Amino acid sequence: MRITVNDLNIELDLKRNGVDRFEVRVGGEKYEVRVLNISKNQITLLIDNKVFSFNFILDGDSTILTTSSGDYYCKISPKYQNLIDSYRSTSSGEIKREKVLKSPMPGLVTKIFVKPGSQIKIGDKLLILEAMKMENEIRSDLEGVVVEVLVSEGSPVEKGASLLKISTN
Repeated sequence: MRITVNDLNIELDLKRNGVDRFEVRVGGEKYEVRVLNISKNQITLLIDNKVFSFNFILDGDSTILTTSSGDYYCKISPKYQNLIDSYRSTSSGEIKREKVLKSPMPGLVTKIFVKPGSQIKIGDKLLILEAMKMENEIRSDLEGVVVEVLVSEGSPVEKGASLLKISTN
């Protein structure tokens, strides 16, 4: 597959390993890629256990990817653009398997054990929430990957406050 990014031609091999998993080879380097979320204009990927989010704009035969480190102008061959379009159109145009972990009580976040990209299993310790001078371990009730940590250590939270975004398997 050939793509052009900011006028630089890149040859890559793309192998699908499931519904949302890919193996990508670029210049002899291999990357494990998992699609965590894709919608009309945003994609979140887990690439070698690191989370990356991109906003994109379709502009004719080009796609403009916007990231915190800059904008990238990409052209993908029509053969693969059709694959991407069909992937995006599944599940009524949106694939979203993110869950938000909410605080079960008001308190103070004293310790966070996970970060974006952390693989979690049922029962894993996620954070400590101090309430009424008691430390409460908040554990995972699902399996997945932490997409975003929405609080920081020392943060006071109310009951129902969003703590973590988790992409489920």
